Amino acid sequence: MTRSTERDYSVSGLTIRAAMVDQAKRHTKRQSRKLSILWGGRHIQTSDLFEVPSEGIVRAEFLAATPDVPQGFDMKLDGWFQLAKGEQVPVLRTWKDDRYEDRVEYPFHSRDCRIFVWNVYEMIYPSGKRIEEKWTGNAGFWVETHGESERIYHCSHGMNNPPDFDSLVFKVSVEPR
Repeated sequence: MTRSTERDYSVSGLTIRAAMVDQAKRHTKRQSRKLSILWGGRHIQTSDLFEVPSEGIVRAEFLAATPDVPQGFDMKLDGWFQLAKGEQVPVLRTWKDDRYEDRVEYPFHSRDCRIFVWNVYEMIYPSGKRIEEKWTGNAGFWVETHGESERIYHCSHGMNNPPDFDSLVFKVSVEPR
């Protein structure tokens, strides 16, 4: 599909998740399958692949968040992020919480020179049960790219109806070490 003939899913009645599945079914050849959908003129993703150096420092900062739902983001890599006390972990989950600083920074090692990023949120089910989720309903984001080393993510959590890409905004930047 060329850009001019891409389907804009914002008028489809589908959630972002259902639209991603629909697009995958329409493009069965993995090589031609896009990792985003068109939604209201923007390319929306549910996860992002960030090319990084093999060794570096990753910085992330919350820029805005609505208080209606606990929200945050995950970063994952084939390697490790080093925590303050020296522990090394392959996945970091960071929540927007007024009790903590809005900015975090970690040294990392990535064997394949990639970091994956996605938004997370606490889903409240009709039964009242609360579960940390990702990639459900209207969860997704558009990416504002600032050069090769900085991105700003404009996120909607899964329960937003319609999607609200201002419900969480955060920045990730990487510097080689």
